[in-house]
Amino acid sequence: MKRTRLSEQGQAMAETALFAVLAVLMAFGLLAWIPTHRARTAATAAAYACSQFLSQSPDPSRAQHNAVNVARRTLNADWSATAGVQYRVQVSPPNGPGQAGRCLVTFQAPILFNGFLGLGASDWHSEWFISRSETWKARWR
Repeated sequence: MKRTRLSEQGQAMAETALFAVLAVLMAFGLLAWIPTHRARTAATAAAYACSQFLSQSPDPSRAQHNAVNVARRTLNADWSATAGVQYRVQVSPPNGPGQAGRCLVTFQAPILFNGFLGLGASDWHSEWFISRSETWKARWR
């Protein structure tokens, strides 16, 4: 009786090919998360800056205008590197001394490799901060 020994080389090649395909898919998936992460970071920074200007503005009539401007400048800064991201800024100014104001930044980031991964459109996400007006700075009447 002669025993035939099967070659393990074919199995190793199949395992290597499968691992290579999975590694490529994982790499594309991780790279696709980068725009969303960067957009969330920029939106968080913009909402925080907006809330700080909203709470510290000495003129209540200009508080909302200043807060929206600083949020837009933060989102459009060179450091954010968020080309293709759509942002919306909404500000609810405080109604009186010590009242809460709110800054909401919503964003929709593009999906990288969308054709390759077969994903749909990205959802809208939001970041927001609430801050109280500083009564000793504001000229509320």
